[in-house]
Amino acid sequence: MTAIDDGSPGSAPARDEDLGRHIRAARVARGLTLEALAQATGLSRSYLSNVEHNRNSPTISTLRTILDALNVSLSQIFRTFEAEHRFLTRPDQRVTIARTGNDDVRYELLNPNPRGRLEMMLMEVAPGASSGDRPHAHAGEEVGLMISGELDYWVEEVHYRLGAGDAVSFDSSLPHRYANPGDVPAVSVWTVTPPSF
Repeated sequence: MTAIDDGSPGSAPARDEDLGRHIRAARVARGLTLEALAQATGLSRSYLSNVEHNRNSPTISTLRTILDALNVSLSQIFRTFEAEHRFLTRPDQRVTIARTGNDDVRYELLNPNPRGRLEMMLMEVAPGASSGDRPHAHAGEEVGLMISGELDYWVEEVHYRLGAGDAVSFDSSLPHRYANPGDVPAVSVWTVTPPSF
């Protein structure tokens, strides 16, 4: 997937394989060494170096840990466009914002605006894949709409089986997790405010 090209002179689309380069640029801009980032995240220096060189692809939770330590969102480190307004994102311009090492869970950013107050994502979860056994929580609110497939969703350990057309909404500070119980990918659209990636 490519990031959005704003059409300005010298602007080039960023690719998701450039994630490591953008993480490194954000780290350097904040005056952090790899050792300092390792200490802030609890991750090893060698692991972070491999992420920065695109030899390791961080899981969603690990990516959030890195971004939190850098005090930046993924949209901000990609700086997907510098123009004040951008209204259209074509499917081939979406930014893949997070993935597990084997692409079992994929998020695509539908509104890559680093200044925006909400974030909209397309999430695809492979059959049998999940967000993990440990629920996660963060500030804000979110709404998810199932497009196809099925998704088991837990909010405060209350279980919901979501199918096409179902929507779930909750305070993101409540512990939540998900898993695909089916044999086809589960595809859903999510809106989160404030942006959490």
